[in-house]
Amino acid sequence: MSQPIREVLNRRNDLSTFVAHFTRDTRQSAYENLRSIVFDRLIKARTPFGWAKNEVEDCCLERESQLCVCFSEAPMEHLYSLVADIAGRSIQLRPYGLAITKMMARRNGANPVWYVDMTPGHDWRQAHALDRLRKEALSSDFVRHPTASLFPLFESMGTWGDSQREFWWEREWRIVGDYILKEREIAFWMCPEDEIQEFEAFINREWRLEDLGAAERLTLGQRFVDPRWSVEEIIACLVGKEGTTPFTA
Repeated sequence: MSQPIREVLNRRNDLSTFVAHFTRDTRQSAYENLRSIVFDRLIKARTPFGWAKNEVEDCCLERESQLCVCFSEAPMEHLYSLVADIAGRSIQLRPYGLAITKMMARRNGANPVWYVDMTPGHDWRQAHALDRLRKEALSSDFVRHPTASLFPLFESMGTWGDSQREFWWEREWRIVGDYILKEREIAFWMCPEDEIQEFEAFINREWRLEDLGAAERLTLGQRFVDPRWSVEEIIACLVGKEGTTPFTA
């Protein structure tokens, strides 16, 4: 008997229900950046991404049109890999952030990134086509050009001699512009284990949730996990259970 697609996908442990946004150290620490997200109820798009980011870096309006908020699609048991200290990686994500469902991200305008191979000798037509479109857009009113809204969703990958640019494994999603947070859209928050109580108290105070019961706060997604935990620890925390092993602190 044929199975509904839902039943098939529910058994695909390589697919994730969630997309995660992690903070990093910038002008302030990743810790402070997460506190700012909670305080502002907003993930601010601060960095240009995509196929035209280098060309518009010095142009105010053009640069603004390429600013994105980034998410990564990874099953919960692999969240740790996104904040791992990887040799040679220029951008180091920290274990601070939040997760929302992919369907919620889609409703709010997020899309998967398309990774285009730029390895010398491969001569892929997609890269050349994007280059031509970028040249055309830059020679006209870039912000109003139809492709300007597409460039942030394309990212290069490849190997050049001793250097590599390979981020396809992060399964990145992006939304152009700021991402406004709503209480019931957040699946869970993330921070190091020894800071969970501090962050839970902070968000309950800032979002005026202190008068709500624990069960109601859970339905609002105001629970923190450490992304470096195992999937069993994360699930146990999300359902409000403690002591997953006799060795739990």
